[in-house]
Amino acid sequence: MDFSAEGILARMRAALKNEDTKMEGSFSMDNLQAVSEELARFDAMRIVPLMNTLTDKEEDMGTSGNERHYIQWAKEARDTDGNVIVGNAKVYAPRDGTGFVSVAILTKDAKPPTEEQISSVQEYINNKRPVGANPVVSAAEGNPIVILCSVVKISGYTEETVRAQIRRKIMEYFTQIAFQSGAVSLNYYKISSIINGVDGVKEIESLKVNGSQDSITAEYNKYFFLEELIVNVTE
Repeated sequence: MDFSAEGILARMRAALKNEDTKMEGSFSMDNLQAVSEELARFDAMRIVPLMNTLTDKEEDMGTSGNERHYIQWAKEARDTDGNVIVGNAKVYAPRDGTGFVSVAILTKDAKPPTEEQISSVQEYINNKRPVGANPVVSAAEGNPIVILCSVVKISGYTEETVRAQIRRKIMEYFTQIAFQSGAVSLNYYKISSIINGVDGVKEIESLKVNGSQDSITAEYNKYFFLEELIVNVTE
């Protein structure tokens, strides 16, 4: 059934008993037009997202052990002290009939897990996995990043304050993208924007990420970590 404004209006017009009220510009038709548009908006904003959510849940119920399940199970695993281990997991499950499932994990503070933590997550997932699945848990691989930048500071700010603020903002960005699913992009222009937005920074004179001015993409099982941040501050 058509739930666009036009479709709703057509059905409402067809249901009218009084022929005169079908005239465009009449009071009744104006009301019907407004109601049909509002119903169409309601369908687009509420009904469609709800149906999509229900469809996703049905797919989850019908398919035990899909990629979302492995992410959920990894995040449920706890260490011997009862603490949650995983901040995010990235899953690769080739459809080759082997049942192999690669589960690459990061801790809650976006760092690689210890062997003990990996073992705890592996054991938990093994108890959840469907028959025939062969999940292998490993630490997500780090992709080292070196950022070199020169900035002009605003008078009244110290060099130390500017450097500390830049480091904090950059680390927040690295943590944010570490928990994204799939391939992850370290956006050069986003880094530039972050530095430009730091209190005390007047302008950026130069910026290089791993020696270039390009964005960098990491595969599903890798994450970016800040190996070195060198900030030259002038006034």
